[in-house]
Amino acid sequence: MSKKVTLADVAAKAGVAVSTASKALRNSAQVSGPTRAKVFKAAAELSFSLNERQKQSQPPSLPKSVGLVTSDLDGQFSMPILIGAESYFGVESIPVFLCNAGRDPALEQHHIDNLLAYGVKGLLMVGWRTDPRPALTSCPVPVVYANQASLDPHDCSVITDNEDIGRLMVRHLVEGGSEKIVLIAGDPAFQSSVRRLKGEMAELDSSGLAAVRTVRYGGWNEETGRRTMIGLLDEGIDFDGVACGNDEIARGCLDIMHDRHIAVPDRVSVVGVDNRSVIVGNSRPPLTSVDLNLKAIGTRAASCLADMLNGRGHQGIECVKGTLVQRASTRMPL
Repeated sequence: MSKKVTLADVAAKAGVAVSTASKALRNSAQVSGPTRAKVFKAAAELSFSLNERQKQSQPPSLPKSVGLVTSDLDGQFSMPILIGAESYFGVESIPVFLCNAGRDPALEQHHIDNLLAYGVKGLLMVGWRTDPRPALTSCPVPVVYANQASLDPHDCSVITDNEDIGRLMVRHLVEGGSEKIVLIAGDPAFQSSVRRLKGEMAELDSSGLAAVRTVRYGGWNEETGRRTMIGLLDEGIDFDGVACGNDEIARGCLDIMHDRHIAVPDRVSVVGVDNRSVIVGNSRPPLTSVDLNLKAIGTRAASCLADMLNGRGHQGIECVKGTLVQRASTRMPL
């Protein structure tokens, strides 16, 4: 009995990586013409067909299986999204195969190739940051992008409404009586930071206020908050509200105000973003924060993909709004 020819055999004969051989056989634009020709020649000589391999590999008992590919290394943002997606797929009896590509595009493509070879009927791509990403080209199955929009406007993407989050933070501070608000943005290299700041400025404008100080530091960490707050206090800046780019920055601010005996929220209200339980509950005082509703993003993305598996299309970017969770770091609305 002759041995079944595999994609690895074709790659070895062509002298390329397995992922390259897979992309070449799918006519991906990522593979040069000479390399593609070499792979096709090897496949022909070995009588190998990628389509046939996919067809043979598809288990008849899993007609609607989907692949979830995440690029989030620590799972801070992707885990709630995956929980929401898997819960939805479970109700719909759609099997899910999960792969973590870290932040390596080559590894991501390798996982995609394997999932397609296995016969998944759709892909859910979960990003680690909200900045737009390149679309998957020549993908034979429906794709939905979660937490990171595709650059192709015809693709289906489900992301956080960061501009609305910025508005929500400032609106809450203003409703609590703050009039002299400092904005401490996160890393300006991240679109989420830029959009939140845009929303904050817009809400201040609609309230007839202007930011007392807008700080653009490069970190999403507590040290950024501590360093910024020390600078504000040492300069004698008069403020009664602080909107921070994330919870870590906010806790850093609170630590300094606690050390300097500045009453929060009686004198200054502080609000963050992410609603991470390990941070908000251990802040001094407990931190008011905007929950990104990541689980809802996962649920909605899964719903869109399930619709696409059933022939109902989705296009464009859909934004999920955040929810403000008030704790002791901000004043109640007046």
